[in-house]
Amino acid sequence: MDEIDRMLIAERHQMEEFVRLFQVPDLDISVMVNQRWNLRDLLAHIVAWHESFALNVSLLARGESAQPPRGTLREVNRNGVLALEGLKVPQLIRRLRKAQRAIENNIHNDLIETIPYRKPGTSYTAAQHLDVVRGHIHDHFWEAVDTYAAAKA
Repeated sequence: MDEIDRMLIAERHQMEEFVRLFQVPDLDISVMVNQRWNLRDLLAHIVAWHESFALNVSLLARGESAQPPRGTLREVNRNGVLALEGLKVPQLIRRLRKAQRAIENNIHNDLIETIPYRKPGTSYTAAQHLDVVRGHIHDHFWEAVDTYAAAKA
């Protein structure tokens, strides 16, 4: 098993753990998890970034140029959530899993040397990018768990 496989397994596991949060019966998705977003918005944020990752991996695997999101991190985050406004949790989960399949189908392609995160910003190898994504989802998973528990206590 190579490094990409190990990182992919860890990233997939973290993504599915995050999805399970949204399958809890009677989950109140309106609970605010930070100053900007409720639980539904947090899911949309993860979906937006995952779709961006999937698009770029797919483009690079076809020998095309990546199209990372442009702007400040704040702008990219806001625009990603706004672009998915109105979608229900089941729709967002379907999109997240579709993006995951695209990542898994393309991440081993030899044409992929580095994957841009955003413009301006850093590019990562496939294994590094998978680890960044895993860490990002992990951090938001615990943000959601901790704030939801506190709100419902």
